[in-house]
Amino acid sequence: MLKKTPFVIAFFLEFAVSACTKAFNKKEWAEDVGELGGSDKVLMAEDLVKSHQLLGVNNRQLIQLLGSPTNYTDTTKTCYTLSEKYDMIDPISGKDLVIQFNKDSVIISAKIEEWHKP
Repeated sequence: MLKKTPFVIAFFLEFAVSACTKAFNKKEWAEDVGELGGSDKVLMAEDLVKSHQLLGVNNRQLIQLLGSPTNYTDTTKTCYTLSEKYDMIDPISGKDLVIQFNKDSVIISAKIEEWHKP
């Protein structure tokens, strides 16, 4: 029984990690408008961030992949809304995919930021 224990633990950990992400799919990303409180976009964005797929991509390629930004954008930073929770009318919390560019408009970092209304 002790010889099987590391295998069982490794299998369980792999299953637990894979259940927490969803492989990025361009078609599903475009079709997912997000539900109040969460969406597959959060899981797909986590996959993009963890796999470093966005690093080195330029702004034009990013828009081809993810579509136009759904939130704040300027020459050094752009944000995609992943999920939002509302209290009646106003958003009270959410998650954004935040992407930083260098001076040549190439992605140098990507992360998911969670925010809460004070």
